[in-house]
Amino acid sequence: MVQSLILIRLKQLYRSLKDIGLLRFILLIAIITFLISALFIKSADYTNALYISLGFNLLILIIHIKRKDKLFLKSHFTNYKTVMLTEYIILSAPVIAALIANNQFKPLIIFISIALTVNIDSKPQNRSYNSWLQKLIPNDSIEFKSGTRRYLIVLAAIWITGIAASFYTATIPVVMFIIGIIVLSFYEQCEPLQILTSYELSSKKLMALKIKRHFQIYTVIMIPMVILFIAFNHTLWYIVATEYIVLLTLHIYAITVKYALYKPNVKSQAAQTLVAIGAIGALIAPLLPLTIIMGIRFYIKSINNLNQHLNDYN
Repeated sequence: MVQSLILIRLKQLYRSLKDIGLLRFILLIAIITFLISALFIKSADYTNALYISLGFNLLILIIHIKRKDKLFLKSHFTNYKTVMLTEYIILSAPVIAALIANNQFKPLIIFISIALTVNIDSKPQNRSYNSWLQKLIPNDSIEFKSGTRRYLIVLAAIWITGIAASFYTATIPVVMFIIGIIVLSFYEQCEPLQILTSYELSSKKLMALKIKRHFQIYTVIMIPMVILFIAFNHTLWYIVATEYIVLLTLHIYAITVKYALYKPNVKSQAAQTLVAIGAIGALIAPLLPLTIIMGIRFYIKSINNLNQHLNDYN
């Protein structure tokens, strides 16, 4: 059975790489190589090693909460938690190797806490929560409506924690990052064609609406935290300002990728891979222009792709 699972994972990987194309695959390899090199260099410092371990723990936790194959693994493996943990260890191999190579054993011990993530029951994330907040979100922002319905409790808890602990310098930047990554997942699933055509807008006007509405809602969510951070740390205002701009850029990039590869009711693995590449580029300062350039390119492709569905409104 384990061999079958390995075969399934390899086929999933092959399909994803095939969908993104040869040039993007080469770009992905180059970025991964750069990141692994930077990982080994940066983890030589204890503080950096600590941040790396905590950051990757957070990434593993997000992956664990969002993964959709838990029922499949539970149905076919009696030790399904061990299977998931093994996958996380393989994914984490570069981080573990970097920490060991630099003798950062305390951060490594903290990092090993990823084992706890496989014991987290994430079923509540599959529930939908309806509240007055959904009514405040415009009807044309289906991504925020559905995303808020799925992650309402988590988002509310994180946002309130950020506000309550805003006097600690690191709290709001970390909370902004976590919320930004969760919001990024709102654009993974393509809506049905009926919803797309219900806007009765041309491709350009629809893309403008999607970007404008995201900017408005995301800004409303972030502004209170930005104001509080600046109030407590006015000399460090550039930190939250930069983070806000970078995350907003990444979200707009995700919107363009979604519609460049739009297929009704489809959650594209290629789109998720491309968003991951864009996220890496956006979070590494020298590569941010690359994400912007890719976003412009995908915007053009999204217009061309949507024209076949919205040609009547052009």
